[in-house]
Amino acid sequence: MKLLLNEMWSSKIAVELRRRGFDVVSATEVAVAKRYSGIPDDVVVMRAQEDGRAIVTDNIADFSAVHAATQARGQAHPGIVFALRPQFDRSQARIVGTMVRSLERFMRSQAARGSLANQVHYLQRA
Repeated sequence: MKLLLNEMWSSKIAVELRRRGFDVVSATEVAVAKRYSGIPDDVVVMRAQEDGRAIVTDNIADFSAVHAATQARGQAHPGIVFALRPQFDRSQARIVGTMVRSLERFMRSQAARGSLANQVHYLQRA
């Protein structure tokens, strides 16, 4: 499973997860920023689909709408993982560690189940 951290999440999370052996990129990292940062959410979803990356975001309003629209059109999306407040409050100093632990646990548990394609998942705090 490959993940894309939407631009609200620190790239430190992606760096640490890669150190642990996971294929994770952050929309704000220089290597992928031109592809994923500062663009409409539906384009992020389309590009993540092309790259086979499920999206991690806290933007439930916009990404729920994108999920519903792709489903209504019979199109695929790569999967969406919502990391929502208050469990995943990005203003908290310890959020990087919390996200790393929670995403690592999630990725290990999902690995046996396969793809997140067309699914929505709500991340739980580790």
